Amino acid sequence: MTVYIPEEEFDETVKEGFWIADFCTDHCGPCKVLDLVLGEIIYDNPEINLAKCDIEKSPAYQERFEVVGTPTLVFMMDGEEKARISGIQSREALEELISSVMFG
Repeated sequence: MTVYIPEEEFDETVKEGFWIADFCTDHCGPCKVLDLVLGEIIYDNPEINLAKCDIEKSPAYQERFEVVGTPTLVFMMDGEEKARISGIQSREALEELISSVMFG
């Protein structure tokens, strides 16, 4: 499931389950490429939740999560950050990181 959320709804949205918070902007080319890869992963794994967090529409995200570049992905379990990466990643690299966060 993919959810576009403003910063003020973030904590309530990600408080349960596994979430990938995708900190991005509309005009970011690498964000668009990564979005395609994430879309494939979510399609094949509907138990994974994706929170799209536009740092231009909700600038508080940038400071709160110390986002210095886009795309930045924060992997969360029950509201707690477990891992993060920045930049374009391969599907294989993302699936490996997702597996390690979800299953230890």
